[in-house]
Amino acid sequence: MRFLLESARRLLAGLLLGVTALAQQAPVPAPVPVLATTGGEPAYLLGGWQAGRWLTDAQLAPRLGGAATYRTWTRGQAGGTVRGARPRSLGEPCEKTLASDLRPAAPRGALRVYLPAGLRAVPRPVQVLPTDQPVYAEVLRADLRRRGIAQPQVRVTGLTRVDLDGDGTQEVLIEARYFQKEGLEGSAFSPPPTGQPGDYSLLLVRSVRGGQAVLSTLAGYVGPRQPWDSGSGEPMPLANLYRLAGVADLNGDGRMEIVTYGAYYEGQSFAVYEWTPAGGAKLRLETGCGV
Repeated sequence: MRFLLESARRLLAGLLLGVTALAQQAPVPAPVPVLATTGGEPAYLLGGWQAGRWLTDAQLAPRLGGAATYRTWTRGQAGGTVRGARPRSLGEPCEKTLASDLRPAAPRGALRVYLPAGLRAVPRPVQVLPTDQPVYAEVLRADLRRRGIAQPQVRVTGLTRVDLDGDGTQEVLIEARYFQKEGLEGSAFSPPPTGQPGDYSLLLVRSVRGGQAVLSTLAGYVGPRQPWDSGSGEPMPLANLYRLAGVADLNGDGRMEIVTYGAYYEGQSFAVYEWTPAGGAKLRLETGCGV
């Protein structure tokens, strides 16, 4: 009996050593960095995915080598490839923000996401829809009234249709914004310093749950009810702008994450959200720079 027990112990120890050796030999999957930019500047490193978990930019950067090849993505549509250098700090006032210089550099004036060139980033079609559809104008009007804007200026600036979670049902991402002073003190990439009554910037997800259309907020800003008085001594209420930067499956699970862009006076940011019909949006990665 003692001999049998000793033999079993040795056999088990050998099996454990073999499993450990195989585990040590298994290759570690390559990291999947996520970069984004508005063009004309280094691309922000948001962080990425590796070996079953999300990693911040600071966690991921040491795992990246030198120059890497990235493919350009614009709202689910593939573009050309670029070379990205090793991420570096942007310096003051954003020392902790990491970015990569691209060659060729991204042209100014468009939101772009950069992912490893070999990544199967879009497993299902992403369709950009015309923005002049009455049904979405009415959806937006009703939502703005619920938010306290009695007579809203309805302005849909983007519609993107995609099956985010692979359940066979399409979601629609709605971008909408209105700033009274856009063009004077703001632009498509930066809002005015402070908002006015009736101003807004929204990024919404319209989905179908139990046969009913459901509207959820991915990111949103609504201007103050009263104009800000600069002589009142009250802090200036900063306006915020939100836009869709991209849609892609970043971790290979078949579900597509949403990449967003945000901006305020003298600052901007990017973020990655996972979205499900039941759980809504969950923030996974973010970065930015501002004063």
